[in-house]
Amino acid sequence: MGISLFLESLTAATSVGIGCGTCCGSGISVALYSYLTTHMKNIKQSFLGFLEFFLGKCLAVIALCGIASLVGRNIIDETGHIFGVKTALIVDSFMLFMGIWLFIGWIREKYGHKGCKNCEGCSGRHSQIPEYKKANHIALISMGIGYGVSPCVPLILMTGYAASLPIGYATLLGAVFAMASTLSPMLFMLLMSGILAGKMYKEIPQYLTWFRFICYITLIVVFSVSLLRELNIL
Repeated sequence: MGISLFLESLTAATSVGIGCGTCCGSGISVALYSYLTTHMKNIKQSFLGFLEFFLGKCLAVIALCGIASLVGRNIIDETGHIFGVKTALIVDSFMLFMGIWLFIGWIREKYGHKGCKNCEGCSGRHSQIPEYKKANHIALISMGIGYGVSPCVPLILMTGYAASLPIGYATLLGAVFAMASTLSPMLFMLLMSGILAGKMYKEIPQYLTWFRFICYITLIVVFSVSLLRELNIL
């Protein structure tokens, strides 16, 4: 493999990635934005949460490019299948499950489930601090992985390049593409979610519980519809 092909692939990864967007308009953008807004208190926490999402996304893209290099062909076809598996079904099912899981947690927390606020070990600090749901690191990383394996034209193009590269170069290609497709949208999403989260935490903490409720219901509805469409029911 010539160095020119590798440089060409990196240029393509950067240019395509910059124009790609964080979530390409998928429902995962709704889930991520809602999660950051309702689980983070400020821009710093939003940044750390987005890093966890980015980690999952980056690992998924690097893995796909590495596998494409090893098998020597494009592992994602134009119909959205990876090794014959319709990835959209898996991603939609997982995100729907996560929405239901978060909603069940909200119900248990809202209606009498014994939680942290009932514990005496904190010396009553919870009576002085507005309720705020802690972030689930696994959920954020999983959302990133789900987005990273969601087939799209730019990702298909990158795995096509990766199939012609040694595995070391292919994984670097995947990392460059993941970073380029995250940079500018990340700044906007961090700014918006961080500002909103901070204002809600300080000014309307009594409404956070119900805002989370709306976000969880939205998550369930969005991915239910998406899953039904993938199954050709809608």
